[in-house]
Amino acid sequence: MHLRLERAASELPADCEAVFRNSAIYERYFQDPGRLELSLRRAVAQGELYLAVSEDGELAGAMRVVMTGFCGLYPYLSLIGVRDTFRGQGVGSFLMEHLEDMALRAGARRVTLMVSDFNQGAQAFYRSRGYWLLGSLPDAVKPGIGELVMVKDLQ
Repeated sequence: MHLRLERAASELPADCEAVFRNSAIYERYFQDPGRLELSLRRAVAQGELYLAVSEDGELAGAMRVVMTGFCGLYPYLSLIGVRDTFRGQGVGSFLMEHLEDMALRAGARRVTLMVSDFNQGAQAFYRSRGYWLLGSLPDAVKPGIGELVMVKDLQ
């Protein structure tokens, strides 16, 4: 599949929320009406939302990248999602490759992210890409859910 990366322009794409629906992240964190939309609108306003777009112009995935988000030192992957109809087709890898490339071009030595303790599939995906566990933060985002801080050394 051919994908292109686009930075979200001045407005949130109409179908952007659909990228995150039907996922464990959506069910655990974004059930409150308007919460996901608000988060995505903030990402667009701050120039932090990147979109994976198919050759047919469909939105296949999205990620929010805060370039100095981890203690002001390293790029931080704040949110990533792949539309359910595109899962298993390399969209997540495409987004991660671009994240890591952006970090390298910015002169970063590492990339960071947090992944929920219940999200075993995502943890395995990140480990397969060379991310290692820095530590865990219980109740970091939501009570009862631990977040694992993962890091990848780029250089």
